[in-house]
Amino acid sequence: MIKLNGAAQREFLFQADASTTLQFFGELKRAVSLLPHIDLVEDYGHNELRVCYSSLELGAYTIRVITDLVCIVDEENMTSAVKPLQGREPVKGQASLNETEGYGYFASTAFLEDTEDGTFIDYRVKIAANLPRPRGLRMMPGRVVNRIATSNEIIDGFMTNAVAAFPVWLEERELAS
Repeated sequence: MIKLNGAAQREFLFQADASTTLQFFGELKRAVSLLPHIDLVEDYGHNELRVCYSSLELGAYTIRVITDLVCIVDEENMTSAVKPLQGREPVKGQASLNETEGYGYFASTAFLEDTEDGTFIDYRVKIAANLPRPRGLRMMPGRVVNRIATSNEIIDGFMTNAVAAFPVWLEERELAS
C-alpha cells in the first residue's frame, strides 16, 4: 500500500472584502477549477462534487485519488469548508505496473478576516489515501514510497490561481447585475 498523507497551511491577503471573498471561494466547482492536479469528475449539484487528484510521481508512476466533496459556507463565522461528502459509492482501489487509483480523503478550510487592505485568509488542506502499490514499486522500501506524493503544490497553486481568476470573476459578476 501507498499511504498518501499530506497537510499544508498558508496565510495570504486577498484583494477584496471578506463577504465578496467568501462568495468567490464558496462555490465548490470554481474552487476546484483553481486547484492544481484536481479535476472535476461529476457534479452532483448543491455544491457537491466528485473530484480526482492526479499526479505523476518519480517521473513514471501515476497516482489518482477519487473523492466526493461538499462545500459548506458559514457567513456568520466567515469560513468556507470543503469536507468529504457522505453517502457516495467509493471507487475500488486498483493498481497496474505504473499506476494506482483509489478512494481518498480531501478537506480544506478557509478562515477569512476583513482587514484594511482586503481579506486575510488562513487556508488549510488535508489529503489522505491508502492506495494499492503499483507493481513497478514493489521492490522499493515503504518509507520511500509513502513520501512520493507529498507536496505543497496544491495549496500554493490554488492561491496563485485564485488571485489571477478573481478579477475575471468580479468583472463577469458586475456585467451580470
